[in-house]
Parts: sequence; structure tokens; C-alpha cells
Amino acid sequence: MIETLYKTMTPEKGRSECYVLVLTSRPACERKVYVFMEEHGRWDDRLERFLHEVTSISTEHDLNSEEALEVYSKAKKRLAEEGFIHSFFPDYKRKRPLESQMIERESVCA
Repeated sequence: MIETLYKTMTPEKGRSECYVLVLTSRPACERKVYVFMEEHGRWDDRLERFLHEVTSISTEHDLNSEEALEVYSKAKKRLAEEGFIHSFFPDYKRKRPLESQMIERESVCA
């Protein structure tokens, strides 16, 4: 699962500050484990380019699906509280365009 959160209603690719949340599985002995990563994207005026920096990654211990979703949800809630409420996420049905949605602060707090 990959989701990009923006603070602006009209994000501009390569210019608008964003956070990318990634939750993925990987095979392990006897079961599947999950890894969470949070990446911060921002424009750097000094370098005149857009930078992506990994700000959080959860690989210290193997997460099960419930733990991974909890980590993901907490990160999304924190970012929504900071104003990152415009969300883009891939729609894996290839014949349809990418979906976008507005996250309501109340819905991520519940």
C-alpha cells in the first residue's frame, strides 16, 4: 500500500511538500511480515530541486498485519493533524485513473 499526503488542495508534482506512506509485506520463515516506511518530500531552494528523505522506517522487528496497519494509521493520523489531508493513492485497477480523496480530520481521529 502506498499513499501520498499533501498539505495543499492542488498539489504540484515536484514542488508541493508531501509525505509518502508505504506499507508492504515481505516473505519470512513460515509467515509474511510487514514493513512500514515514511518518506518526506520537499522543495529545497538552495539546491533548486525536490528532495525525498526517509523519515521513518519500521524494520526493527517483524510486524504482523494488525501491527503494521496500526503503525500506518498512527502516521496518517499525525500527518492529518499537521494539515496533510489531501491524499493520492494508486488504484490498482489499471484501466481506471488514479484516485484521490480528501481525508477528513475527524475520520482519522476516530
